[in-house]
Amino acid sequence: MAIDAKRRSGYINSMLNDDLLAEILNKVDRKEDRKSFSEVCKQWLRVERLTRTSLRIRGHMFPLDLLTKFPNLVDFRTTRELTKKRKRQNKKSWYYPPTDPRLEFIAKTCPKLETFMASLYDTRQVQGDGHLGTKGLRALGIGCPKLSSLMFWGNQVVGNAGVDALFQSGHNLKSLHLKDIYLISDHAFRAIGSSSISILELTRCRNVTDVGLGFLANGSTSKTLKKLILKRCEGITDTGMQHLVNMRSLEHLELACLKHVTDIGGTAISTIQTLRELKLCKLWKLSERTVVALAENCRNLEVLALYRIWLHEPVTGASIHSFSRHKCLKYLSLYGFSNLDQSDVEIVLGCPSLESLVLDKSLTGNFRLMHGNSARRVVKFESFCDSFPQFMPTVW
Repeated sequence: MAIDAKRRSGYINSMLNDDLLAEILNKVDRKEDRKSFSEVCKQWLRVERLTRTSLRIRGHMFPLDLLTKFPNLVDFRTTRELTKKRKRQNKKSWYYPPTDPRLEFIAKTCPKLETFMASLYDTRQVQGDGHLGTKGLRALGIGCPKLSSLMFWGNQVVGNAGVDALFQSGHNLKSLHLKDIYLISDHAFRAIGSSSISILELTRCRNVTDVGLGFLANGSTSKTLKKLILKRCEGITDTGMQHLVNMRSLEHLELACLKHVTDIGGTAISTIQTLRELKLCKLWKLSERTVVALAENCRNLEVLALYRIWLHEPVTGASIHSFSRHKCLKYLSLYGFSNLDQSDVEIVLGCPSLESLVLDKSLTGNFRLMHGNSARRVVKFESFCDSFPQFMPTVW
């Protein structure tokens, strides 16, 4: 029986060559199914690796030599350091060796790479300009000509010199995401502002200030940047918002927890005529003045999400009445607007283009008597959610 089973297995493998197996596997999307496929036999494991386009490393140290088994990777993400920590000669402290050889190996092994993510949170002080060396990052930009999306998360993962090296060597970069990195400052934005990226996200980058946004607004990115996300960047003020007025292609803007932005910055944002999608979250110093300015000035706005944008002066229902005359607005969400009543909502529903009005779920009881099928179809009640509404088709 065992011999017959082996013969049948050999017969099947002789009929299913690597090309045919690869064609079959390309139609398998679920991660669990691909894993099961790879466990059938060595041939199927090899084919699964050859056709794999994405790889995410978690947990323990990953031997990079195995990357030679995945020559067609386009998406590589790691949440672990690329080198093992070693003890210094005095044996009193630990350190991480330079990562340049590792990055150079990735560039040589995965030339089709389009997305690269490195996430490393470490309290130990690193020498130089971050865990990822400048020489290695430059090699990554040169060796992976299709590299377009970069994600760096962690307090010391990369510094100004590393970002500068990447943007000098990588000529197809379109998306950059920086999170919790205190080594990045305005200096890095000289190189970023001279690029042609279309997406930029900054989260908790405490050393980025209005000066950095000025480099974006006055460089070549003023013509190419379409999506900008700024969260918890303490160095950004109204001056930075005024810089954004010079952005000529900005369509999607998200601002969250910028404690120094006031109505001066909010009014400036309202004059960006290219904006299609705008989310303002926990900007405590904004008031009705900004809400009215957005309704009257942002004439091409299609999606607007306002999440608890005041602290001392509650925004009243009268401030949203201006949206009834808007010609393009399709989606409006108002979380934390506790002063709304049914008459305010009915006025907003006069907006001819409005497809969805989302209100705080706590207001459900105030609108039980709302009449009309169209009103019930448009108005929705949801709990507060920090993610941007995804019902709209976008270019991202």
